[in-house]
Amino acid sequence: MTNSAPQTIYLADYTPPAYLIDTVHLTFHLSPHATRVESRIAFRPNPASKSRDFFLHGEELKLIAARIDGAEITPELTETGLSCTVPNAPFIFEAEVEISPATNTALEGLYMSGGMYCTQCEAEGFRKITYYLDRPDVMAVFTVKIESDLPVLLSNGNPVGAGEWHDPWPKPAYLFALVAGDLIAHPDTFTTMSGKDIALNIYVRKGDENKCAFGMKALKASMQWDEDVYGREYDLDIFNIVAVDDFNMGAMENKGLNIFNSSCVLASRETASDANFERIEAIIAHEYFHNWTGNRITCRDWFQLCLKEGLTVFRDAQFTGDMRGHAVKRIEDALAMRGHQYPEDRGPLAHPVRPASFVEINNFYTATVYEKGAEVIGMLKRIVGDAAYADACTLYFDRHDGEAATIEDWIAVFEDTTGRDLSQFARWYAQAGTPHLHVTEDHAGDTYRLTLRQDLPATPDGSPKEPQVIPVCMGLLARDGREVLATQTLELTEIEQVFTFDGIAEKPVLSVLRDYSAPVIVHHDQSTADRAILLAHDTDPFNRWDAGRMLARDVLLDMTLNGGGPDATFHDGLAAVLRDDTLDPAFRALALSIPSEADTAQAIVDGGGIPEPRDIYLAHEVLKLQIAQHLQDITPRIYAQMAVCDPYDPNAVDVGKRALGNRVLGYISRLDGGHQAALQYANADNMTQQQAALACLLNIGAGQKELAAFATQWGDDRLVMDKWFGLQVACAAPDEAANVAKTLTAHAKFDWKNPNRFRAVIGALANNEAGFHAPDGSGYGFFADCLITLDPMNPQTTARMATSFETWKRYSPARQDQMRAAMERIKATPNLSRDTTEIITRILG
Repeated sequence: MTNSAPQTIYLADYTPPAYLIDTVHLTFHLSPHATRVESRIAFRPNPASKSRDFFLHGEELKLIAARIDGAEITPELTETGLSCTVPNAPFIFEAEVEISPATNTALEGLYMSGGMYCTQCEAEGFRKITYYLDRPDVMAVFTVKIESDLPVLLSNGNPVGAGEWHDPWPKPAYLFALVAGDLIAHPDTFTTMSGKDIALNIYVRKGDENKCAFGMKALKASMQWDEDVYGREYDLDIFNIVAVDDFNMGAMENKGLNIFNSSCVLASRETASDANFERIEAIIAHEYFHNWTGNRITCRDWFQLCLKEGLTVFRDAQFTGDMRGHAVKRIEDALAMRGHQYPEDRGPLAHPVRPASFVEINNFYTATVYEKGAEVIGMLKRIVGDAAYADACTLYFDRHDGEAATIEDWIAVFEDTTGRDLSQFARWYAQAGTPHLHVTEDHAGDTYRLTLRQDLPATPDGSPKEPQVIPVCMGLLARDGREVLATQTLELTEIEQVFTFDGIAEKPVLSVLRDYSAPVIVHHDQSTADRAILLAHDTDPFNRWDAGRMLARDVLLDMTLNGGGPDATFHDGLAAVLRDDTLDPAFRALALSIPSEADTAQAIVDGGGIPEPRDIYLAHEVLKLQIAQHLQDITPRIYAQMAVCDPYDPNAVDVGKRALGNRVLGYISRLDGGHQAALQYANADNMTQQQAALACLLNIGAGQKELAAFATQWGDDRLVMDKWFGLQVACAAPDEAANVAKTLTAHAKFDWKNPNRFRAVIGALANNEAGFHAPDGSGYGFFADCLITLDPMNPQTTARMATSFETWKRYSPARQDQMRAAMERIKATPNLSRDTTEIITRILG
């Protein structure tokens, strides 16, 4: 064996594989520490490649034997794979390897979770199972045999015998899956639009059988929606989902055998909150939709990851909007972009939606690739129109079915459908950073002029920035709140453009970027009075919400930086929204929230200042108390009105009522010492109400009795206990957060090897802004300790958690020194993983 240093991979260096694979036969002899994998692979030279070098990826494999066309060979082995001389004609490669699933704590390849064998092969996990051309543009038909005394033996495709599976659809290795365990099936069926009956199963461990019904309902709704909206029908005889406790991601779309993090599929009213139900519904839809956008058409290389993920995130957002309401979903999408993707874009980890290079592909499963990738699809749909979008998607499916496609292929079907040159639009895939949209207005006579200017700040790659196509939806309101110009979609294609509107008799109030029509940062010097009009009257729900958000931002900035007092315009605006019973309760719940502490910190930076997390925290606490006091004559009535007396159901209407009721409960608790929250906790018959009440109590420094009762009640439920762990850190006072997290990591039920439990505690610490940024550096120090502990076990989760340091340069020099020291300590750890090394190195710069 020889060492191979990490290398940077470049999109520009792509070459077709030297060999293609027609069929793969795998036999697994399962054993916890000595699983034998026999492979029989039919190779043939690729006529599109000039190379005849034969190299198969393989890591952490013990080679027992290898043969070509039946003859034993002795290949050259390295830590990354196998090479040998092969015929210049089709041939059969056979190998037998040994692997140890029980000691695979990285949760990539074949590993064990609670006595169950399971796999995770995206992006490059299959090379830890056997030697293979582990790249997405090599697609083959798989046949799998599993030998084990476990009762349930699953793989991709259709069952053809006991423990034997055949997948007739060619797929890349990253979509391979295997599960073996003592599992119980929750069965159902679905009849496709062509009349084919599909067997459906959700497999779980004993004791989880009562948590499958909603997941199955969501799966069937997803299958129906994909037929109705995209015309996509399922293509196998069976569709299986398996719930796994130890899983790095949310779920994996393996063909016909989706493997899910238990938290993303198991739910009952007693154990799952409304937010859990909505997340489960969306993730099940996402993974099912991948059957066409990811599986039947996959990505040529990992640089095209945004093609399958951005498109599928967009599709699952459409689905959620249809299921639960588009207005609220759009606000939630914007919150996710602003809270996670914008910081990525403005920091040291900035990269294009389609990166130009990577060291470790696992580090590019990011908000930019997923969420911004989805926003790019949404802009494209907005620009070409619904009908052209549908026609282009149909052409994409017809033209590229069974292929590994590229962004260029995707753009081409829209150009061919519309006859439009989309080369400028394609810059959204190539340019890193969030565009800034500068808005100025002029009104003279009955003519209104709107000037839009775009700029894209520099990013770490140093690449030049060119104007992008930005769809800007806007409308105009009169001073009395009437809409005088309905929504128009303007296309900004130059650095600066002027748009003129005639027949506007009085200076209007501009509502710009309606429906969050593009992922940009708007700079618009709009008065408090104008924002109050938008909050009260805008016909666009997103901008109505955003107007209140901007008012709250300004109040928080004034309070944090200047010690400012209450703002009557803002408080009265909130009261008006809360009183308006014509508004969706879910919308009102969002309108009553205030920007996060991280949002306020960035707003201070945008104004040229240096944020002080403790001051921000105190300003937020004061504002919450002020809101509670201003609304105290309304909140008891709203709380009572939002009570849901019917049996629990996670439908959109009831979810909205509970969301608003629990939002006002948070304000009530700041005045009544938690009396109402304690009553709600005692009487709760579902997790939404129980968890919300507990959070309200913890946020005011109360609730220790309820916290202990929660642990007693739910101590044996691993997913509910994640909530118990996470709430304590999330709700901890800043000067206590690091110690609370440290104490919890010593708890008997804390498991370093379980990603859900680790994220519940350490992720919550990173999100407790003032606690993470404690002046003494204790938050950074303990966080670094945890990453150093986890990295040898699970590099992927460690690297993703390390991104919490990405905003370090916006803080004071003293804090920067503390964070730099913590990161340097991580970087200096012997044998630090490639995943974590890359992230820390990029953040440090």
